[in-house]
Amino acid sequence: MKKDYMTDDGAGCIRFTDFPLAVTMMCLEYKLIAIEPEKGNSRRVHFIFEKSEAIEKLVLAYWNGNLLVDPKKFWNVSREIKSRIQSYK
Repeated sequence: MKKDYMTDDGAGCIRFTDFPLAVTMMCLEYKLIAIEPEKGNSRRVHFIFEKSEAIEKLVLAYWNGNLLVDPKKFWNVSREIKSRIQSYK
């Protein structure tokens, strides 16, 4: 199992840098809490979602290739996230 994310149990959140995973989660109606620039790396950001058992299962399904999302929705959400990232710069 690939676990390419960090959890912050104190804050109850999950964070990762994988852009397609963030887009997929938003397409599946999970709310993006925040986008934070990575300290010391101005080109990389962390996507932060509320931690839950369902999200951890979704991440596993993503890495196992067991998810399907609407391609048009994926495209629109990716444009939305890119726009939000650019607004931080």
